[in-house]
Amino acid sequence: MHLVRDTLPEAEHNAGVKVSKTHTKGIGGSPPLVIGLGNDDRGDDGCGLEALRRLKKRVLKGVQFKDCQNDATALIDLWDGADIVIVVDAVQSGKAPGTIVRIEVGSEPLASPLGSTSTHGLSLADAVSIGQSLKRFPRKLVIYGIEATDFTLGTGLTTSVARAVEDVVDRIASEIAHVSPAGGE
Repeated sequence: MHLVRDTLPEAEHNAGVKVSKTHTKGIGGSPPLVIGLGNDDRGDDGCGLEALRRLKKRVLKGVQFKDCQNDATALIDLWDGADIVIVVDAVQSGKAPGTIVRIEVGSEPLASPLGSTSTHGLSLADAVSIGQSLKRFPRKLVIYGIEATDFTLGTGLTTSVARAVEDVVDRIASEIAHVSPAGGE
């Protein structure tokens, strides 16, 4: 799980990073980019990837989709120079399972009570910190974290996390529709 407290990115050409695009005409700069983080083989850690799959089915025009299944260090290369980036990931902060948190990241370090461990080397928060330090950061970064509880190898999403994924998908679709005239279903 890549927690919104500690993360780093790898290059897009590295294994575990997949890119797919729909129509890529955005407003003013690069098209909106949605990144799903996680590991489908580690229970609730797959929630970011599942949200990404569901968003792709909505055929949001003018949106790029990328998944990051390994180390969150790949994020720095993925979002470098992007205009608007939305990241979805599992978090563990002690809140009720399925709780959704939305964080709009600015130039300051993340001041979040979210957990600080990851099923990989570095977490999302580490990637944010490093990207900020290296000035390799999107103009706008929004993180949707879903409170997860089960990271058991070989299990799927828990019921509460699966319900939260659908809510996050609706929220992201709405957010994209408001920032891009090409966004929408």
